Amino acid sequence: MGHVFRFLHFCIYLPLVVRAAFVQPRVHVISPGFFSWSDTPSLSHFEPALETGLDAVRQKYPHINWTGELLYPASFSDCFSLRDNIQPELAKWYYTRPYGEDVLTVIIAPGCWESRFISQLATGWDILLFTSKDYTENIADRVIFPSFVTTSPFTPAPQIIQCALFKKLNWTKTFLLYDTSSSSYEFYSLWLLSRMPALCGVLLTRHEFTSTSVNVSQQLQPILRDWTLRSRGM
Repeated sequence: MGHVFRFLHFCIYLPLVVRAAFVQPRVHVISPGFFSWSDTPSLSHFEPALETGLDAVRQKYPHINWTGELLYPASFSDCFSLRDNIQPELAKWYYTRPYGEDVLTVIIAPGCWESRFISQLATGWDILLFTSKDYTENIADRVIFPSFVTTSPFTPAPQIIQCALFKKLNWTKTFLLYDTSSSSYEFYSLWLLSRMPALCGVLLTRHEFTSTSVNVSQQLQPILRDWTLRSRGM
């Protein structure tokens, strides 16, 4: 009788073992967001980097099937709507996808202000979350957000990191050129750079222009002339 049970056990599990030996493991990257050239943390700027990254890991780890997908429903139109609608839209995607797939899912998002809400879902689903922009000290708490993977150091004074970067590049003179018709994120970046410590040793020169103006070329000519005299980095 024992031989019969061992034979049945062998017949049941042999196909599973054979399948596991020949089926290529799969990693699927889902990236929620919206398309907009005027917003830096958007898929318009992020998708090329994502595709480049997927191509790189496909070459480095060819034994794994790397796939990617963009999630951009109509309810995602800017950072505010992405933050307000990310949980229902991402949950809809997660619970309507085909079951039975042997796949490891990873969320990689540009990150406006929605990362905290994505992380709440990713924690419950036990899915890794990477973001390229949105990051706070609290979201790195492994107790509250165990699935969030930090990709950059957090500092309450990002100007220190910028100062260290300029010193590493040996940029002693830096030209700040701000487009007043650009998004709020560019203004925030300009504000951060303008607050670099005086002891950093980097001379900052700031100019503004309006790209939507009819005389934008006239605005840029004296600015570029000044840049060639003052700086090597813009």
